[in-house]
Amino acid sequence: MSYGSIDGGSFGSRNPFGGPTRQGYQPVATQVSPSELQDVFQETSSNIFQINANVVTLEKNLQSLGTSRDTAELRQSLHSIQQQTNKVITSTSQLIKQLSDIISGSSRQDRLHLTRLKTELSESVQRYGDLQKKIAERSRALLPPAQTDKNKSPQTPSTEQMEEGPLFGEVVGSEGGAQAFLSEISEEDVEALRQREEALLHIERDMLDVSQIMKDL
Repeated sequence: MSYGSIDGGSFGSRNPFGGPTRQGYQPVATQVSPSELQDVFQETSSNIFQINANVVTLEKNLQSLGTSRDTAELRQSLHSIQQQTNKVITSTSQLIKQLSDIISGSSRQDRLHLTRLKTELSESVQRYGDLQKKIAERSRALLPPAQTDKNKSPQTPSTEQMEEGPLFGEVVGSEGGAQAFLSEISEEDVEALRQREEALLHIERDMLDVSQIMKDL
């Protein structure tokens, strides 16, 4: 039994055909055998597991924002994990599309398997997208008002109430108060504030267009 033609180079980080992956791959086969198809199913399932594992880690990191565990390393971890997750989601979405074409005329079992993977990926992406919003909102809320206004986009609603953070203490609301606040903190705190602003920009750039991914699935 064989399945539709496929370019093996599109199958994410693994290669069911045994040749090089990603860079410069030239397919060595045009038909996907049942065993190769199962390899791709397994890769897709493993990717979804990785997405969910990353979400759990991000949820734990989110709980640390604004606490004594809130460090530059934590913010960098948030950025790195989201970048990795974005790549896994993109490659897994491509796998799903390829599988949809390959098994369109194959067994009912394969079609049900694909449907289940689509559902699992959709749920994982939705959960991840919601979490990304929470991380961005929390990071934005921990900045003083002047920095919050500078970093947010026109579409982002204003934060009505700033939260108290262990590094900066109580945040004042007026622009003049914010300037006075900044004049009183040390150079070390200014650097920490700069790092938080930079981390927020990274987080906002990392946010996926979940609705588009769901539509493509």
